[in-house]
Amino acid sequence: MAQRRNISVNKLIEELSTIALTEYDAQVRFEIRAARANATQGLALLDELEKLELAD
Repeated sequence: MAQRRNISVNKLIEELSTIALTEYDAQVRFEIRAARANATQGLALLDELEKLELAD
């Protein structure tokens, strides 16, 4: 993979590590927000979004 990208193995590991950490951070943030979520408010927001899309 490193050879195909024309980079060193160290650089490839660095890039893959960055991607993995970013994905993990996004997942943790999502889970925290989901735990705090209010389903009624979320559905109301989706309804409002749908109304705005239909109005366009």
